[in-house]
Amino acid sequence: MAGLYTNIVTSKNRSMPLFPESDRSVDVYGGFGNNKTFHTFLPGFSGGTAGDSVTIPFRAGGYELFQYDANLTASTDGVWASGITVDEASGSAATDDWLQWYMDEADNKLYMLTEDHSTNPRTLYLSSVNEAGTVTAIGNAQLGNNSMAASTLWGTIAGPMHRTGGDGSGNLQFPCFYTAGGNAAAGVPYRGCMVTINISDGSLSYANLFPSTYSSQTYPSTSVCFGPTDNNILMTQNYAWSQLYPSNGVKGGIFNLTTGKSAGLIIIDPKDGTIPYGTSTPYGIRWRGRYAFGNYEFTYGKAPNLYAEADIHNWVDQMAVYYGIL
Repeated sequence: MAGLYTNIVTSKNRSMPLFPESDRSVDVYGGFGNNKTFHTFLPGFSGGTAGDSVTIPFRAGGYELFQYDANLTASTDGVWASGITVDEASGSAATDDWLQWYMDEADNKLYMLTEDHSTNPRTLYLSSVNEAGTVTAIGNAQLGNNSMAASTLWGTIAGPMHRTGGDGSGNLQFPCFYTAGGNAAAGVPYRGCMVTINISDGSLSYANLFPSTYSSQTYPSTSVCFGPTDNNILMTQNYAWSQLYPSNGVKGGIFNLTTGKSAGLIIIDPKDGTIPYGTSTPYGIRWRGRYAFGNYEFTYGKAPNLYAEADIHNWVDQMAVYYGIL
């Protein structure tokens, strides 16, 4: 097992690794019991006003972003007043929908990716906003192929946006499974792509997600995507989480993006396990160096726990060993 980034247990005789404990290092933030459907409350800006939260819609539509204090009073600072619309976020009247978000703990910025549906292929707009409500329009670029359109956080074809070097470092990127490779059209062999958004100008670039040793007749549908880890392992969840677990646990797939080895339709969390779930399909977001989850039909709206990125990625690597692909 030479070359592993972290010291992980390699015995095949061990039990399935369990989803990690939540990260309690984030300060308390407002939101629970808000009765605000279709939104999830997440912790506000690092070093900002104590108890602040930001709402993210986990549902398609023109829902606004809001910032609240600990008393659930909406911020009236800058563009936060009355909520940030899609067009206010992008700085353009052409945009139609939210696509992705990423809260950077080092930069103290919320990066926002929006989408213009009127062009073919669609056009992505990258911008950022700070706690004071100042929006910076970074740039826009047309997708290389419309097979990557609708790579929304609440969809089934893409994983959450994150920075290549972690908070404060590198460009933004997200994995999209619905291409034959790179910026090609959807189709066999469904090797997918990693879409990289230049954080300085919003330009786009593409690379195969899965290597040439991997091929599939179908793409791995997902509502949550973990990784890639430093060992280049990616995990997807392809079973709709619900208030009641499936009889044998939560299902998904795990992929070695270096070798092409994979295991599909596997149990990634046993029945009565530790992965969070709720009254509708939860979706995962990368936020301040952590993973958070939300349910669009959960009227109390707050991500109940956050999970450290390092802990999640170590768990994914352990699962890769468990299923024999690392």
